[in-house]
Amino acid sequence: MKKYLIVICCLSLCGCAVAKERPELEYQFPNCGTSQLNGKTINKVCATRDFIAPEPRKRKRDWLAFLAAEGSSGYKGPRDPVGGIFHFENKELDMQGHVWDFSKQENPSLVLEGHDSTIKNGIILNANITLGQSNYCSPNFSTKTQCYNIVERNGFIYAKTDTSGKIVERMKLENFKNKGGRFGLYSWDGMISNSRLLLNSSLDISGSKANILTNNIISKAIFIEEDRKQFILSKINKTIFVDQSSQILPDRWHDNVAIPSTLYLKFSPDTVIDGNTFTLTNKNDQAYAIVLDHSPRVRITNNIFNGFKVPILMDQWSSIVDEKGNEIKPQQFTGNGNVINPNKYAGEVTMNRKGEIVKK
Repeated sequence: MKKYLIVICCLSLCGCAVAKERPELEYQFPNCGTSQLNGKTINKVCATRDFIAPEPRKRKRDWLAFLAAEGSSGYKGPRDPVGGIFHFENKELDMQGHVWDFSKQENPSLVLEGHDSTIKNGIILNANITLGQSNYCSPNFSTKTQCYNIVERNGFIYAKTDTSGKIVERMKLENFKNKGGRFGLYSWDGMISNSRLLLNSSLDISGSKANILTNNIISKAIFIEEDRKQFILSKINKTIFVDQSSQILPDRWHDNVAIPSTLYLKFSPDTVIDGNTFTLTNKNDQAYAIVLDHSPRVRITNNIFNGFKVPILMDQWSSIVDEKGNEIKPQQFTGNGNVINPNKYAGEVTMNRKGEIVKK
């Protein structure tokens, strides 16, 4: 009996040690006041600490600790969580400058989903962020359907609900810093403003009337593994600012094709892109700062394009408007406060724990 007690105590002690070794991502945020969003009062919650994600561990590395922590379930994968999912409704999360660092987990998925919510004042390192809905289904332009939902307005389908019918609206990101592979916005009337994004791939916006305002977006504009292979465009017209194509691609994620870009808009009419700086890290004549795919009436004003030979690519289903909302032809898109610096690159840079862009 004493032997068994000794073994049980050892296992319990090991389990406690493992629990202490594994820091947890903060999910329960304390209330810290109220805020305003779209004219209504919402609850405000605040983050209280930094988080450094541990390296995912396998059971074979520590058999005794595995038994203590996991029992005899037969689980064979990592025991530490990778990434995370948060759900916000009518809420503002103020991260108060705290840092969530996922460097040891190699850009896991971090989902900030819900509706009528704002996330602000945070720094997230080495995570692929989804703002809006993780199971958002890209619309089919030909059939005017979105999975099982038929949601049509002015001939275009918007992501106001997810596949289960849940509302996906007005998710906003403000004064934020992120270093990751890619960033996705899937929320009707979404916003990203006053933020600094350092990406390997792109900021992808799908099914949203978005506002992208006064951000600094730096990208390698490279294909990552799931983007698969390069898409060869058939261009029909080009200007100093805009390349045109009859059709870019019917579905970016399911047709084994991709275009190197910094900001990619698909099914995102009436989007406003104003006051941003788009910068390539290194020379890439095939990359675009902005791609408009089935996105009409987009306003692109007062932006700086660093390192791009031609900043914008658009298909026949897309269009650009001026500050007054008047549609303009690509040949007329020579002003609107936009500036091109084709030979200005960021170089090999990274983001430190203060959210600053620094040379590697």
